[in-house]
Amino acid sequence: MKNAPNYGEFYQRSLVLIGEDDSLSVQEKPESEFFTHWLIALEGTEIDKVTGAYQWNVFVFPSKKCGGFNYHQPFYVSKCFQSIHEAIDYTVQLEKKAKEDQLCKIAN
Repeated sequence: MKNAPNYGEFYQRSLVLIGEDDSLSVQEKPESEFFTHWLIALEGTEIDKVTGAYQWNVFVFPSKKCGGFNYHQPFYVSKCFQSIHEAIDYTVQLEKKAKEDQLCKIAN
C-alpha cells in the first residue's frame, strides 16, 4: 500500500458526530452520504533515522459510525508540527471545533 498512512504512528481520537453546517461541506465530497462522523487523527513521520526525530500532521477524515474512513480523501490536513505536544494540542482544538459544528470554517 504505497500511499497508505503510516499506521505505526497513527493515533486517532474518539469519533465526533458531524454537525449540520459541517455536513454541507462533506456533501460536496464523493461518498458523503455514508459519512456521519469526524475521525481526527495524528500521524507521525520519521524525518531523521539517526536522532529518531518525527514530524506530525493532524488529519480530519469523514467517517462512518463504525469508524471506517477513506484515507485517500482527508477533509483537512494540518501543517507539519515538529513537536508531538503541539500536534496533540491542535487535535484538541479541532475536536472542539468539530463539536461546535465549525470544522468547515477551518478547512476553507
